[in-house]
Amino acid sequence: MKKSIILVMLLSLFAVESYAWKPVFAGHRGSYTGVQNTAEAFRNGVEKYGYSGLECDVRVTADGKYVICHDETTNSLGGSLTVADATLEQLKAETLTQTRGGVTYSGTICTVEEYLDICVEKGAFPVIELKWTTGINNNDMSKFPGLAALVKDKGLESKAVFLTSMKNSIEYIRTNYPEFNCQFLTGQYWANHFDWCVKWGVNPSIQAGYFDIYTVKKFHDAGLKVAVWTVNTAVNYENYGNMGVYMMTCDYLYPKDMPELEDIDWDALPEKVEPLEVEYSTLFKFSYIDNNLPENFPISNTSKSKYTTGQQAAFYDGVFYVNDYGTSTLLTYDKTGEIANELKGTNAHGIAVDDAGNLILRADGITSSPSKFLIYKKGETTGTELTFSLLNAGQTNFISASGDIFSKEGGYVYFFPNKQTVVNIVKIVEGQVAEVTSSSSLSTTGSTAGYVIPVNNDPSNFIYQVRNVGYYRYINKDLGGYVAGSGTTTAPNRNNSVGGAFFVLGGHDIFVHCSGSNYNGGFTVRDMSADASPLFTVAPIGSGGYTSGNVSCGSFFAVQRVDEYTVNLYEYCMAGGYAGYQIKIKNSPTGIHAVETEAAKPQLTVYPNPAIDNITLSYPAGINHVAITNLAGATVLTDKYAGTKRALIDVSALPAGFYIVTINGSEASTRIIKQ
Repeated sequence: MKKSIILVMLLSLFAVESYAWKPVFAGHRGSYTGVQNTAEAFRNGVEKYGYSGLECDVRVTADGKYVICHDETTNSLGGSLTVADATLEQLKAETLTQTRGGVTYSGTICTVEEYLDICVEKGAFPVIELKWTTGINNNDMSKFPGLAALVKDKGLESKAVFLTSMKNSIEYIRTNYPEFNCQFLTGQYWANHFDWCVKWGVNPSIQAGYFDIYTVKKFHDAGLKVAVWTVNTAVNYENYGNMGVYMMTCDYLYPKDMPELEDIDWDALPEKVEPLEVEYSTLFKFSYIDNNLPENFPISNTSKSKYTTGQQAAFYDGVFYVNDYGTSTLLTYDKTGEIANELKGTNAHGIAVDDAGNLILRADGITSSPSKFLIYKKGETTGTELTFSLLNAGQTNFISASGDIFSKEGGYVYFFPNKQTVVNIVKIVEGQVAEVTSSSSLSTTGSTAGYVIPVNNDPSNFIYQVRNVGYYRYINKDLGGYVAGSGTTTAPNRNNSVGGAFFVLGGHDIFVHCSGSNYNGGFTVRDMSADASPLFTVAPIGSGGYTSGNVSCGSFFAVQRVDEYTVNLYEYCMAGGYAGYQIKIKNSPTGIHAVETEAAKPQLTVYPNPAIDNITLSYPAGINHVAITNLAGATVLTDKYAGTKRALIDVSALPAGFYIVTINGSEASTRIIKQ
């Protein structure tokens, strides 16, 4: 087990038995029960959930009144007014609605005075987030004294917390109202504000996913405390609680159900790991952006490809396997383009390859039951069909595998079913289903695009993902966010595509996740042993996910080890393209150089192969000579269109047999079959 995996698990070893404690809890915009930021949500925050504090968002109306509203307008809650342009009377006349957890609530805008009265009545401390509004902003704090007076009139000056990302506003408060508590709202770039927080004595409130225990220790050593927003699962409560955060903002977590935590001995933490230094190079790339996709590469627009449903790919030993489930066609691609194969496809999304190179295809349609596999032993062209039943029903579009399903030890195939909170694991031994088991309960619910990334062929050790939710770590039990949260709000910034990879390089846990926009491919590689530090990001290979016939919902990755210093990483994104990259530890003695030379050669694609009357050549610019030779080396045809990206060659006059297509003399060659 590597450093990043075991850090949270080992924190208890660094604890002292001085006392047990819990962070304080603040209800986010009141709570999840009621329209956000309304009196109902605030009352339920204390009465139903038991929060000690109530967080709100303050704005100023056109007639100078203080109201609570997160956005500049009430549009997201069914209203139609801009707060700064409307009077309190106008705002109060609107009925606000919000559906949360399947329940639709209604209410009216809440004034700050009403909110403070609820805090006094319920014994809660106010957490007042200052939004940029009239008279309360970085340039103008003329309306703050009125707000401060309201807080003092209610006797809450020692309990209230003023929260904002506006530094000038905090400096104004710290200078003119030193009795008030302040928090600085921050996220990914908290380190840029550390010195400022220390100078002004302001505790940070950092977004979940952007920090670790060493962040908390850094502030702790400077005499400051870290708060976190937003925490809504028991797993993340323990994760962040064990980092030593003193305050958590929650939507619907129940504090009474959370276990007490042991105090942390800050001097006993292990030394922080520095990120691995790596370099990478592109081995080959076929992309929608570069306009060099093979003719049969799956794209939703049928004018560009007859294959439109090849969403997932599996990779092994230089070959991408793509199952176009709409036509039950198994397509294969390598670094030269499309290649021929004798394997048949199936009518389902999922396709995977185990660690030994055995191919596994779902063969049960989209939602059929019982489940079926078509499996191919590595090197064989005749498949075996397996039938079995999952323990938990739910559509699962994508699968993954590990081990060797044809060995005595066996391998595993992983399903994360829609609307389930468990992963189903199918064990296959010597080509037959041995058992179907499931994980323990997970902290998030699966979707049709749920996905599992196996680790070390251990069914109790994996990363699971739900598109648009995040990546989570599982080792015998759910450990919560590995790289958590939705793509637009939580570290690391990534798109909502499904897919990822995990591997170990130089003793570090390395994690690959999607980071392009709108399903276009692209990814970021992070060192999870070193505070999830980003090592590098690769640009998307698509350009219009779910638009213009360029559709995908995932970027699937595979890792192949070259040596102890080097791995190859392979990416597939439907309609975006596919590519190979090599990642090498910097200044290591072996690695990328020999492969770079090969990858630099022009790449030629020939289809169809086998050919009957015509073949099409597809290749990048820079080729000035293309020839077809027989096996004796004699030229039988020459491409008169050399230098363009695609050319049609008439091979109808050639006798049946094997031929070689060469480019630029002998830089690269492809064998074809003439039928």
